[in-house]
Amino acid sequence: MSTKKRILLKLTGKAFLDKSNTLCSKLIKSLAQQISKLKKTCQFGIVVGGGNILRGEEQGLQMGLTPAFGHQAGMLATMINGLILQDIFQQEDVKTSLLSALFCPQICPIISQQNILEALNNETVIIFAGGTGVPFFTTDTNAVARCLQMGAKEVWKATGADGVYTADPKKDPDATLLKKVKYFDAIDKKLGIIDTTAIALAEKHKVKIRVFNIFSEDALLKASEDEGFGSLIN
Repeated sequence: MSTKKRILLKLTGKAFLDKSNTLCSKLIKSLAQQISKLKKTCQFGIVVGGGNILRGEEQGLQMGLTPAFGHQAGMLATMINGLILQDIFQQEDVKTSLLSALFCPQICPIISQQNILEALNNETVIIFAGGTGVPFFTTDTNAVARCLQMGAKEVWKATGADGVYTADPKKDPDATLLKKVKYFDAIDKKLGIIDTTAIALAEKHKVKIRVFNIFSEDALLKASEDEGFGSLIN
């Protein structure tokens, strides 16, 4: 059995965009290179978001879509990002296994425990696409669930924020970065960086959640080397 540390990386869809919100592969290539450097000690699974294309709860609501249809469209957006992620990673010589919660055999195999274990045994980066396969669950909750399926004990939420704040720093100039947060406080104080269902599931199974800014230079390397990088929910 491998002694490598297993990590579930929850990757925001904004990682596929540049500062002008145009599709760009620069950061994705950098992430592939960083994961390649960490492959001797870490084994990654990635839950990819789809917010750069469509967020079911936001754009779906704006368009007047039935909520279930909006969520399904959002899950399809994660499949597009998963396919892009796989191709760019493989161009950077990082082996991947793309698995989807939605049945689409022309693109990739379905998510199953057998396929997850096979990918882990082959030491490939697992890209989880298609969300949970059912509407009304966020990619945060999906990330904790996939973390458990691959036998990991830590979720790295790679987002656009430096960590967990007492309030939205974009709206409140007095917002303070919290380096360590207890599960209960994250829920009770409604800190909002991660949805409560995901936190409750993480608490039940003792999964740590690291939150950090993926747009920081060499963010994955920093997260692996510096326990103080970002915020820790446990």
